[in-house]
Amino acid sequence: MKPDSKANNLLDLVEILLDEDQQLSFSMQGYSMYPTLRTGDKGIVQKWNANDVKIGDIVVFKTNNKLVAHRLIDIYYREGVRIFIAKGDKNNHTDEPFDGSAIVGKITSFQRKKRILRMDSTGMKLRKFSALHFSKFAIPFYDLFLRLRNQFCNLSSTFNSIKENVSIISKNSGKIFSINALISILQGVVPFIIIICIKSLIDQLTKPVINDSQQHLFLFLLIITAFFFLLSGLLSEISSYYSEKLSQSVTRQIYEKLHGKHTSLDLSNYENPSKQDKIHRAVQEASFRPIKILNELLTGIKSIASSLFLVGLFISIRWYLMLILLIAIIPGIVVRLKYSRKLYSLKESQSTKEREMYYFNRILTGFPFAKELKLFGFSGFFKKRFTSAQNSLFEEKISLRKSQLRLGIFAQVFAVLLIFVSLGFISVLKMNGEISIGTVVLFFFAFQRGYSVLNDFFQSITRILEDNTFLKDFIDFLNLTTRSKISSEKDIPFSIQKEIRFENVSFRYESSKRDALKSVNIVIPVGKTVAFVGANGSGKTTMVKLLCGFYEPDAGKIFFDNQDANLIGQNKICEKITAVFQDFALYTIPAFENIGLGNTKIPFDKERAKKAGQAAGIDSVIEQLPDGYETLLGSQFKGGEELSIGQWQKMAIARAFYRDSPLILMDEPSSALDANSELQIIESLKKLSTNKTAVIISHRLSTVQWADLIYFFQEGEVVESGTHIELMKLKGNYFSLFQSATKTSV
Repeated sequence: MKPDSKANNLLDLVEILLDEDQQLSFSMQGYSMYPTLRTGDKGIVQKWNANDVKIGDIVVFKTNNKLVAHRLIDIYYREGVRIFIAKGDKNNHTDEPFDGSAIVGKITSFQRKKRILRMDSTGMKLRKFSALHFSKFAIPFYDLFLRLRNQFCNLSSTFNSIKENVSIISKNSGKIFSINALISILQGVVPFIIIICIKSLIDQLTKPVINDSQQHLFLFLLIITAFFFLLSGLLSEISSYYSEKLSQSVTRQIYEKLHGKHTSLDLSNYENPSKQDKIHRAVQEASFRPIKILNELLTGIKSIASSLFLVGLFISIRWYLMLILLIAIIPGIVVRLKYSRKLYSLKESQSTKEREMYYFNRILTGFPFAKELKLFGFSGFFKKRFTSAQNSLFEEKISLRKSQLRLGIFAQVFAVLLIFVSLGFISVLKMNGEISIGTVVLFFFAFQRGYSVLNDFFQSITRILEDNTFLKDFIDFLNLTTRSKISSEKDIPFSIQKEIRFENVSFRYESSKRDALKSVNIVIPVGKTVAFVGANGSGKTTMVKLLCGFYEPDAGKIFFDNQDANLIGQNKICEKITAVFQDFALYTIPAFENIGLGNTKIPFDKERAKKAGQAAGIDSVIEQLPDGYETLLGSQFKGGEELSIGQWQKMAIARAFYRDSPLILMDEPSSALDANSELQIIESLKKLSTNKTAVIISHRLSTVQWADLIYFFQEGEVVESGTHIELMKLKGNYFSLFQSATKTSV
């Protein structure tokens, strides 16, 4: 059914119910009838004859396939037909004219929270009179009210967001933050106490005659001043220490959250460009934004303490000078607020271009690209790409900063003019003998310090708002949903005793427009070796990813001995699996730990690692290294020994032997090996898969001939299955591929 027909049917149902004298309640939406009706009010509608409605009634009528409740403001006749004009109390314009057939009924009363208000009550009659006669005057005030209310709602929302975000990033650091806050309060107050002490000293020194008691008072004031000078220095040292403690505490927590979230994220997040932009911004901002926003909060606390003390000082001189100080800093704050929003929008729009720049930089500086870079001499190509991306980013930033600079200069000039007008006024007061020289000095110091304090205070607020905006990317990253179920809510028994079964499994990657798998139905018998064969992009590797629980099927289910994989959870499934992927990782750690990564739930066992290395055919290579199994692998750090890509692949296979799981997944396990090494690995795989379930993906059919069962994939579907001999007899896709591979090898 089309949307329009659905709407018409609903309106017809409303009219039928009202015709049967049913009383209907409608939830009000929008602000067009404010203040008479507000969003969330429940309007009680009764059927009303079109000839009986009067000007001032709130009628319910049909327009554009929806119901509208507006006040009737005029009735006239056109060609003998009664025409009605309605308008929202808040609206400047009237609705389209309508005839009596459009009127459904009128609102006789409404419910606001728990109160029932009738339209014939005195209050509602006054509202009606006001709406009919004074709405033109009321609308501008109402618009102002709405704008102020929206600003308040935005401010409240921002405050709650800051509060929530600070709570997240400062979790477990509350005590250290409180100590820093106390230090900030003292640092805010002590400088003004020193100013008061200096003012008192100057007043004592400028007296015409100084007797003994006044000398003693001067000495006492001097000692007090020295004490607060010392306290100021000590607070600075203590603040530095506790600030570092806070920074380390928060940084630990942030990276713990960051790494934990990365561990639990679906792989699809890394294959989606828009999500990669979000992840890129989150990782970038996580390194400094959290501690920066906490430091700005501490600056704000310090400034508040200073401001409260400052108010007292200005009251003692001339209270209205405080207003001048506030006015002086307002333009600078407005400029910063305006450009903080623009800066975030620019940063958001530049995420993709920024990732491109980092990528080109990695090509120009990373070891994996160095050989081809030198051989083919295409460094100039990527330098141009890098420079182009860099220039584009820099020009946009500079353009924004240039615009901010112009307004910033105006704000500074405005502030300086006001400050020096105030200084001139204080000087005149001294010349007229109304204040002492000490008070003048106090004012000079207080005004200079006060401008700095208030400027810091409002800047800290704008920076907090700015940091909170950027921090939102990190919080959004932490809140990214994971489609795959990492762990089961219930302790479901999990074993692989009989079979693994795919039932009508379909899957499509987020960034793709085609199905990677289409209604796949296969069985992997326990204790057997099963091979997936087919062209690139036929769905073989996707099957392995689903089997590991990296993704959930879009349709269909995967069963381990009749247990739904989604209910078991990825963690439990992975405990039973060992895998060697075609894009295996290289870890720059000692050789025995490299192999021991196969099972980190037990302590690293060198003997076990050595046996795994022997099974994978890498033992003799490791033994010849300077420190044997203790040798650091890779060339990233001092003392490391580099391996060939084939030797690295054997290390990955050794990890599989070390893990010793009942289910083995091997995605192109011999892709980087020569023919002799491949034969060794095939023999090792046969040993490894003895009494275990093995799934092997390979383009080299020599690797899969010995498999108990072979599935041939084509465009996401299983088109053939059987043993090597059975498929050869079938003379289908597998046969053709084998014949082609044989001719190629010859």
